[in-house]
Amino acid sequence: MKVFVSYSHKQADWVHDKLEPCLKAGGAEVLIDHRRFVAGPGVVGQMDAVQDQAERHVLVLSKEYVASEMCRHEMERAIALDPGFSRQLVLPVRRDDTEVPPIIGEPNALRVDLRDDGDAHQWRLLLEACGASLGATAPDWLLARNEILRLLERPYSVNLVVGGQVSWRGLIKDLRERAWPKLGYVNLEDPSTVPRHGLIAAMLGALGTTAVVPQPPDDLPELGRVLGSLGRSHLALSHFDLVPYRSDYDVNLFSSLRYLIMEGRQLVLLVQSRTPFSALLPRGHPLSEIDIRTVELQAHR
Repeated sequence: MKVFVSYSHKQADWVHDKLEPCLKAGGAEVLIDHRRFVAGPGVVGQMDAVQDQAERHVLVLSKEYVASEMCRHEMERAIALDPGFSRQLVLPVRRDDTEVPPIIGEPNALRVDLRDDGDAHQWRLLLEACGASLGATAPDWLLARNEILRLLERPYSVNLVVGGQVSWRGLIKDLRERAWPKLGYVNLEDPSTVPRHGLIAAMLGALGTTAVVPQPPDDLPELGRVLGSLGRSHLALSHFDLVPYRSDYDVNLFSSLRYLIMEGRQLVLLVQSRTPFSALLPRGHPLSEIDIRTVELQAHR
């Protein structure tokens, strides 16, 4: 569903850091000024053209919003599409104690109160009205994302343990798009990653290198050489639950990864799995010795 977000730039941090990521990770296509406007045509004309594409209109109400002529213009255009608020095309979201404008006083209006943005119920009302679902509650999803970012910055490797149908892909995508653009990503479901050589080639490619990976046993020295030339690299590996079934992933691969993470300090991992990292590896396994922090994201009930 296409969702237009109308907001005052005084609320930009909250919109870009919380609202937009939750909508996008939940499956909505977000129409928003900082992504859609280009240099050239008048701002109002661009704004109207983008707004006209929307199926839902989220109005982020605040003191500054009500005082802004441009925000009121967007609000009035949205309400004109559904003046009786009977089709839930317009979704007012309160961010402060400012009185709701009389034009939004219709009893049929679905008003979302996110003055406390830790309110999971209010988030769910908003996301469902936009055809979006995170699987988890929005506060839990945001908490997991922020904790992962904090740990990666320290830098610690992280095991993201997910349960149920939560939007972990959207979480990793958000990290890569906004906060950590150099975070490489390898999906272990990709058939090319089944052999050890293919995994190493995928890892180096995800980190933006064009290195030609030789066949084993020379593939591991090449991995070490390239990572050494890059400095510290951050890499996400999804579907790590498959690792115990990969017969070609041998002790030499795992001991090399342990060295690159713990001794060389050249690699930081974000590992997504459904089973905790420690339970996937037997005692004494080389990777069982790495310092990895766990962040859980479970489906809401």
